[in-house]
Amino acid sequence: MSRSGYDDGLLTQVIGATDTALGEMQQLNSMVQGLAAQLPAVNNSTSGQKLAGLLGEWSGDYNTILTQLGELNTKAQGLLQLNRSTEADTSGMAN
Repeated sequence: MSRSGYDDGLLTQVIGATDTALGEMQQLNSMVQGLAAQLPAVNNSTSGQKLAGLLGEWSGDYNTILTQLGELNTKAQGLLQLNRSTEADTSGMAN
């Protein structure tokens, strides 16, 4: 059993999934920012102002999501490293 209680395969999947999600979030944010930049020129009405407010909220939410995904990735990497160092210590003691 691993020291962290999490299997290496699961941790590797979490690391891969968070890396993928971070990349996809960055692409999505680029599209949202592009839309936000165009908005004043194409829709300066009340609805455009409401949409601009929502796009502003997006920025805060985006930063929170990015931070949390990064933290999850870092924790999973740390647990994987702990598992591997524990396995190395255990196999060294068995020799």
